[in-house]
Amino acid sequence: MPIIGNFPSGSGGSGGGLALAAVSGIQTLTAAGKVYVKWTDPDDLVVAGSPLASWGGTLLVRKAGSAPVSRRDGTVVLDSKTRNAYQNSYFCDSGLTDGVEYFYKFFPYTTSSAYTDSADDEFSATPNPVAVGDVSGITLAAAGNGKLSIKWTDPAATVVTDGVTRATWASTIVVVKEGSYAASPTDPDAAYTHTSTTRNGHSSTPLVATGLKNGTTYYVSLFPMSTDGKANTNAANRKTGVANRMTIANVPSQSGSLTFQENTPQSPSWSNYNTAQLTLGGVTTGTNATSYNATFTPKDDYMWPDGTTTAKTVSWSIGKAAGSLTLSKSSVTLNTSKLSDTVTVTRPGDGAISATSSNTSVATVSVSGDIVTINHVNQTTGSATITIKVAAGSNYTAPANKTVEVTAQFMPAKGNKLNTYTWEQIKQVSDAGLAASYWNVGDTKTIKLNGKAGNYTFSNLSVDVFILGFNHNSAKEGTNRIHFQIGKISGKDVALCDSKYNNEQTSAGYFHMNTSRTNSGGWNNSAMRKTLLGNSNSPTSPLANSLMAGLPADLRAVMKSVTKYTDNTGGGSNTASYVTATTDYLFLLSEFEVFGTRNYANSAEQNYQLQYDYYKSGNAKVAYNHSANSTAVWWWLRSPYYSSYYSFCNVSSNGNLNINTASWSAGVRPGFSV
Repeated sequence: MPIIGNFPSGSGGSGGGLALAAVSGIQTLTAAGKVYVKWTDPDDLVVAGSPLASWGGTLLVRKAGSAPVSRRDGTVVLDSKTRNAYQNSYFCDSGLTDGVEYFYKFFPYTTSSAYTDSADDEFSATPNPVAVGDVSGITLAAAGNGKLSIKWTDPAATVVTDGVTRATWASTIVVVKEGSYAASPTDPDAAYTHTSTTRNGHSSTPLVATGLKNGTTYYVSLFPMSTDGKANTNAANRKTGVANRMTIANVPSQSGSLTFQENTPQSPSWSNYNTAQLTLGGVTTGTNATSYNATFTPKDDYMWPDGTTTAKTVSWSIGKAAGSLTLSKSSVTLNTSKLSDTVTVTRPGDGAISATSSNTSVATVSVSGDIVTINHVNQTTGSATITIKVAAGSNYTAPANKTVEVTAQFMPAKGNKLNTYTWEQIKQVSDAGLAASYWNVGDTKTIKLNGKAGNYTFSNLSVDVFILGFNHNSAKEGTNRIHFQIGKISGKDVALCDSKYNNEQTSAGYFHMNTSRTNSGGWNNSAMRKTLLGNSNSPTSPLANSLMAGLPADLRAVMKSVTKYTDNTGGGSNTASYVTATTDYLFLLSEFEVFGTRNYANSAEQNYQLQYDYYKSGNAKVAYNHSANSTAVWWWLRSPYYSSYYSFCNVSSNGNLNINTASWSAGVRPGFSV
């Protein structure tokens, strides 16, 4: 039968029988004062299933200087009786001297004490300290006056090989040197040395090397140290950096804005201001709206981007508050009893007050302190706008301008004919209630009529209007009014007539009361009132093709409305409630206003009316055709005939009261008020 096994050569010493093969798979590691070894013990010798030699143990013999020649030549460091006890884990031979080569030899033996002596069982190893790994992430930065910050990550806590801890990190020694890297942790020319014993203590929080020279390049060496005192001197643990003050990236500036507050000191907020880096000085608090200068001085460890460390001046400001302007009055009236007036200006601060007049021919203005004085100019009647301004002052902006409206009301001179006064002057006298002291009933003023009135066209017709009365029936019709009537030509009473005078006209646009034979709706709803005279609109926006539109613009500008009472229902009934008010600018006179008696009008009209002074004084009622003033004509009154549904009152061509059908074209002598 074949023999299965290994048959070693050589002698293992005493004992008899067959010896086993050598161990196999010898692996060694070293560390400070230690040699580690693992191996695989030999198999038994077996032939045909029968053991010829069985493993009993393995001796490990150590000897310095040369390999052991026998199991007794050296020191037995291990007698392993458990097969393959160190096949996967290392046996440690400790207490050795670093740097000495030690020779080892295995002597496997059988249960019969037959020892294997084979060169294959020999190995040698030299124990020495093992360095820990390299640091990583070295970062250097200027950290202040003569300072350099250093950050790094320490190596792994241990060096482990095949499960064996061969070295343990103890510290990292930092050596900062000028000119070259340190050769060792104890370099005598080091400018700065520090031993860090807290692992990764400076991976986030830097170590700050001090006592250095600003602007100088330094060579920084980091020496990771093991607990066995072994220094890692790899070049990977080196880096250069420049010691210097830290740079302040930006000069501070005012953040946000400040606005003046009366008697309130204020200080600005700052952007880019770090109290750890800068000392604030100069003017840091102010009250008035102006510019101030603060200073910022770098602290010892800091400098400006240009490398300087002196203070920089930074301007900051308090802005002006919004100004305001209040006037004691917004309008003044100048007249003979008040030739001047004053306005008090109220504003915060010291902004200069100025004032100007829009019409220096009417009013002038002067300023003294906060008082604005407005004066008349030659007692001229008119209007002006005084614009008051306040300029920006020390602490307030200029407010919006304000105005004072000036009305100068000085009466024109008395003693002149009515026709010499303008309509504006006539209105001024009327407004003052003084018309009766200037003129007389019957006085005339010439106007010119132009344009279409219905179907009739006036072309620059000169006609006089005459005064009917002053403040006529003022309790009901309105105060401060001069009542006029149209008209006279060359001193002769005339009525305005169209080409169809004294003919019935059922088409619109003729000088009739209505387009049909009816007085229904009375005066109020008559075509005469609404359309021909133009009372549907106002004088300043007259109805087209109306007599009102043909009046001069300066007259229309001063016309006043009057409240007239008339039968505004009609229909042939003498009912008092039919008499109601209308507001008119151009109107026809009523029966009672002309004759002072009532015959054909609603009997209630006279309760609200008065006879005009002009007719009360006995002036003629006969009127002539304006275009043929030798022909007497009949002219319309506004009063509906109380006893019929189709007629209105009129003044006949002989000056007597009469009635006529509403659709007949007749003379028109309208009245108005200023």
